[in-house]
Amino acid sequence: MESSLTSTVAAALPVLLVWAAAVDLLTRVIPNRLVLVLAACFAVFALLAGLDAARIASHAGCALLVLVCAYGLFAASLLGGGDAKLLAVASLWIGPNALLPFLAGTALAGGALALAYIAADFAGDVLRSDADTRDRATAIPYGAAIAAGGLAVMPDWLASI
Repeated sequence: MESSLTSTVAAALPVLLVWAAAVDLLTRVIPNRLVLVLAACFAVFALLAGLDAARIASHAGCALLVLVCAYGLFAASLLGGGDAKLLAVASLWIGPNALLPFLAGTALAGGALALAYIAADFAGDVLRSDADTRDRATAIPYGAAIAAGGLAVMPDWLASI
């Protein structure tokens, strides 16, 4: 990275990923505006970092591939729409050099998150009486797993820039 301004824009990735995770945990929604801001910040970052057209295209290709796959998971009701968009825009930033570790870290964090939700649901069943009819959320806020995967590859991603 060349300048402190480039570093500042690069800092948008972890900050916005953590923000998306927090919003998803609290509301179970990842706002489209947040995804658009992440994409816009990447465009600014690419310009400031002096990425050439081929490198930008490879990052965009990663995002498109992930979006198509994530849309398939969304169509099968295995992933939320906001999660699919966040995963794609994070892949735009991550690019081809760290994409597989990012996806692996996201999958591992997602598995841990799912196990935590299953355990909490089981504990709730043990403590809940038949008369207790509280609604239970069944969706897992996968934005937190995406953020964890992104943060896990951050050192490698920064080194590849």
